[in-house]
Amino acid sequence: MSSFCGCWYIRPPPHPTKYYQYVPKQYLPLLESEVHSTILSTTSRTVLKQIFKNPSTTETIKECTYAFPLYDGVSVVSFTCRVGKKVLRGLVKEKAKAQEIYDKAVAKGETAGLLQQAPEASDMFSTKLGNIPAGESVIVEITYIGELKHHETEGIRFTIPTKIAPRYGSGPDYGTPAGITAQNQDGIKIIVDINMQEGSFIKGVQSPSHPIAVSMGTVSTATAADPTMSKASATLSLGSAALEKDFVLIVQSKDIGIPKAILETHPTIPNHRALMATLVPKFSLPPSRPEIVFVADRSGSMHGNIPMLTSAMNVFLKSMPAGVKFNICSFGSTYSFLWERSQSYTKDTLQQATKHVQTFGANMGGTQTFSAIQAAIKRRWSDLPLEIILLTDGDIQDQARLFDYVNKQVDESKGKIRIFPLGIGNGVSHALIEGLARAGNGFSQAVQNGERLDNCVVRMLRGALTPHITDYTLEVKYGKDDDDFEAIDKVTEGLKVLLSDSEKSKFLPSKAKSIISLFDKTVDPEKESVKGSKDSSHYLPKVPTPKLLQAPHKIPSLFAFSRTSVYLLMSPETIQRNPTAVVLRATSEHGPLELEIPIEVLASPAETIHQLAAKKAVQDLEEGRGWIFDAKNHNGKLVKDVYPSSFDDLVQREAVRLGEKFQIVGKWCSFVAVAA
Repeated sequence: MSSFCGCWYIRPPPHPTKYYQYVPKQYLPLLESEVHSTILSTTSRTVLKQIFKNPSTTETIKECTYAFPLYDGVSVVSFTCRVGKKVLRGLVKEKAKAQEIYDKAVAKGETAGLLQQAPEASDMFSTKLGNIPAGESVIVEITYIGELKHHETEGIRFTIPTKIAPRYGSGPDYGTPAGITAQNQDGIKIIVDINMQEGSFIKGVQSPSHPIAVSMGTVSTATAADPTMSKASATLSLGSAALEKDFVLIVQSKDIGIPKAILETHPTIPNHRALMATLVPKFSLPPSRPEIVFVADRSGSMHGNIPMLTSAMNVFLKSMPAGVKFNICSFGSTYSFLWERSQSYTKDTLQQATKHVQTFGANMGGTQTFSAIQAAIKRRWSDLPLEIILLTDGDIQDQARLFDYVNKQVDESKGKIRIFPLGIGNGVSHALIEGLARAGNGFSQAVQNGERLDNCVVRMLRGALTPHITDYTLEVKYGKDDDDFEAIDKVTEGLKVLLSDSEKSKFLPSKAKSIISLFDKTVDPEKESVKGSKDSSHYLPKVPTPKLLQAPHKIPSLFAFSRTSVYLLMSPETIQRNPTAVVLRATSEHGPLELEIPIEVLASPAETIHQLAAKKAVQDLEEGRGWIFDAKNHNGKLVKDVYPSSFDDLVQREAVRLGEKFQIVGKWCSFVAVAA
């Protein structure tokens, strides 16, 4: 991606009287940079710490911006800035409120901070810092948590995104201005501590991207502890390195794919619980014979990745079974297909396709992914499931438009369309490939230069050949009570939302209301604010939230080599007995599918699972999905059809509710921090 991690500000223009003049960004010198991650089985908690300095000895920096990328889907749960002796601790607020608090503090000359998710991509964040005194250091700490992707048979894959290492001096293309000297020569330090569950043991730790040093048996925070095979620690072998590509760590561990369900109680919200069910499925169904369209990125940015693209395409083509129909779409600024419609896989069509791939070059201009995906869907054979395998290296500007389109097409086809993005090279946008996989009911993978891609390609092809199953449901089973009765909570039962009494009244005969005088001497309309209530959502209808909120709202397709995690936010209105198991069910043309997973109850209250669940629910809402899209009123009519003019605001209000309640940043919520 083209964004860089670092702290920058704009100096006053040298010629204030000129209307048009270029004023480059000034990057604050970086003194120290460190990432400390802790892997806890299949999740991770990371602290990103960076120390910058105001290089001027006389001038206060009125405002600077700190920009950084994170892996798609992680949840930022803490934001702290230290400016000299001042400590700024972030609190999540609705975006406009957070901006208002920040602006007021800066206007008063106070030091303040504001952390926001970029509106165009969910994996880019920026922090504004106001009023940094001359010569002072800025210490920024960002804490985030996330799920880990499954890797091959018994592995997990942990990624730190590319270009987290800051640029300093001037902007990318304009050299280093006088007086600003790069003081950071060591790049970034990375420490990863690994804690697997008791009874498991770590088989190996390696990085396909960077040289690392591994310590088995202990973690960096307790090196003197008795060694155990469930712990390990990894650091960069050279101590640090500038990240010219994603830092990737692979951990091989026994039983990492076994289904687990964990129940957590919130430490401060009474009787609120969260449940995480996670598994790497192991089941076998006869493969389907769908239509497969390979959508290959041949834009100019693919120049260094064409060898990987052609290698991947050759493996795909040689591995396909007889009976499928397939086609190849090349795209850049425009798109072109090998054939007008997909052809059956035969010896002759394989030769044509292989010869076509040999002509691939990065010679098609820009990256118009939307048009290529749209064309592939429009040309599909309507009586066959469509599998789109997207091979790309880069990013697009309008991700939301593409996700909305894919959401709609998947919904209208009743789940007969799936998309499997394969990220190629060192500059992959994880927000694009992960978001497209979520919208398209597939899964994504990323392969960097130097990594083997054969197994990765075959897994993706196996996924495309997996039968389409779209009716997965989750039930919560509770232990028997005193009456020997076993209770079950079903997520699907919460989709019919009964509107509040005030909303029902709109559909019922109105009661007599008190008369309002047309000349009331106690009223002064001139003094009433035209803005009305400060609560921007006060006019919206009251839509109760489900007592059992599942995230993602619709359980995606399960694949036998990709981890799936489903969360439940269990409000105090749910059955207040400890659940004993969750049951996952679905149907297929070959018979019913079912798995019961016993629940492990955490001994101490915590909020990690709550925050992962809330992030997943907010992610749904940001990408045009989520429970509210299927919510119905008491007459069985969809809420989005009852209130079409305000539905977007209802979606935003629900995302803000989750963000503020569980303190997570998103598209509509920001961290704001003022000096204590």
